Amino acid sequence: MNSEISITKKMADVIVQVCFDVAEFSRLYEQDHPKSARHLFQCNEEVKKGLKWFVNAKNQEDFQNKVSDYLNAVELAKQLYQDIQIPIEGKDKIIIQLSNLQTHLTDLKNEVSPN
Repeated sequence: MNSEISITKKMADVIVQVCFDVAEFSRLYEQDHPKSARHLFQCNEEVKKGLKWFVNAKNQEDFQNKVSDYLNAVELAKQLYQDIQIPIEGKDKIIIQLSNLQTHLTDLKNEVSPN
């Protein structure tokens, strides 16, 4: 803060409370739960970058594992979009596209899985 700002005790107390609020928000946001806020926002990047996961596979087993991981990420993203109760532009189209991607990844997974 600028040294020219005069800080009262009340202001200092509120600033400390704001620090606690931010720390608690961060803790809640970072929870490792499938429906956590972090996963909601992170899932978009995982879906967008997921193709790279299996395109760069080293062998057949790695390919199968990465297709499965990508499918799990798509399923989570789809579930989060279906569950969220806030208006999102194009939400229905996003869910349809995630469903299409899920179907195609399932087909790919079935093709590469040993019988």
